Amino acid sequence: MLGAMGCDIHEHYEIRLNGRWEVAELHPLPDTSGLSPEEEDRIFEAHWAHPLELGRDYDLLALLAGVRNTIEIEPIATPRGLPGDLSAALQAAWAEAEVWCHHPSWLTLDELLRFDWDQPLRDLDLSEVGMNRRLDREVRTYRDLGQATGLLSRVVPYLQTRVADPADLRVVFWFDN
Repeated sequence: MLGAMGCDIHEHYEIRLNGRWEVAELHPLPDTSGLSPEEEDRIFEAHWAHPLELGRDYDLLALLAGVRNTIEIEPIATPRGLPGDLSAALQAAWAEAEVWCHHPSWLTLDELLRFDWDQPLRDLDLSEVGMNRRLDREVRTYRDLGQATGLLSRVVPYLQTRVADPADLRVVFWFDN
């Protein structure tokens, strides 16, 4: 019998330049071809320590889009598909990924900054079991969860350094499993 499959987020960043969205390689996968295993390990260790490394945190996936939502909260935004003005590069990436990925969506940095992080988490499962799952991580507000997942402590602050206007940066993402 096979074990449960994991779910990963595939995030891409776009910056609006001269009215057009363009891919921003803010956290590219390193090229380790030709490196020794030790050098490769060192490069990937640095890659995984990057502020934009999201990892496989199901609470983060639940927070962003309600995917793998075992803590039964209402996400920042339910998946909204891909933006109509998606860059050509990400259109091509999605064309390759859509056969094995799901729940495409996006959020602008401006939306993340203006979200009411201090509101209590909006529970979808008000049963005792649902409440205990969320309280295991000791989060009561969206800010608590945003800090615990690194979204507010690492990701958003890093993204703020990349643009003058937060409306000009967005994260486009989808999931696999």
